[in-house]
Amino acid sequence: MVRKYSTVLFDADNTLLDFDMAEKCALTRVLEGLGIEATPQTVALYSSINLSYWRAFELGEVTKDYLRTTRFRDLFEKIGFEKSVDVTAVADSYLALLGEGAFLLDGAYELCKRLKAAGCSVHIITNGVAATQKSRLRKSGLEKVIDKVFVSEEIGAQKPLPAFFEYVFENIDEKDKAKLVVVGDSYSSDIKGACGVGLDCIWLNREKAKNTLSLPITREIERLGELFEFFGV
Repeated sequence: MVRKYSTVLFDADNTLLDFDMAEKCALTRVLEGLGIEATPQTVALYSSINLSYWRAFELGEVTKDYLRTTRFRDLFEKIGFEKSVDVTAVADSYLALLGEGAFLLDGAYELCKRLKAAGCSVHIITNGVAATQKSRLRKSGLEKVIDKVFVSEEIGAQKPLPAFFEYVFENIDEKDKAKLVVVGDSYSSDIKGACGVGLDCIWLNREKAKNTLSLPITREIERLGELFEFFGV
């Protein structure tokens, strides 16, 4: 199967990198520094708030700067934390700590390494904060086995917008879209975005969610490890 695709575009968070673990570690340290117990319930609440803002960002309803601080304001309000704090400083501290969270998902490094050895170009496409994502990719070692990193913050458009994918297409060597494939866990950004510009896509669908929009998904998988056989590496 690797002969069909010359170029693989991987999402970063919860596709190659364990974002949930990185988020939990960074948030725990931030909260404890403020004297707040990082209970599983509080971490889950933050996760839910954060996800809702990223969904709004994908739709163009909020900016990334708004997202960075407002998610913490919402969290503090919901848990009844009334101490006066500099939310911008809290957000900056969180992102710095998140940048240390270089937890690889099982098989991620080996898959990228084998794809490169088979002659594929391997790129990262992410909506995350540029400095944070590049730090995590460097610390994880993935930087050694990928060609380019495309971040919405630097492009000026985010997944799933066609402008994001068109920018990527213009800045990679392969110009035949039939030889490109997107791999990602997010139905609303990776998969919807890829289908919107006519790219093949592989949905890492761990939760067995429904294809509610009946998108023309090339393949659904539950584990990243399934791609070794799919790509023949």
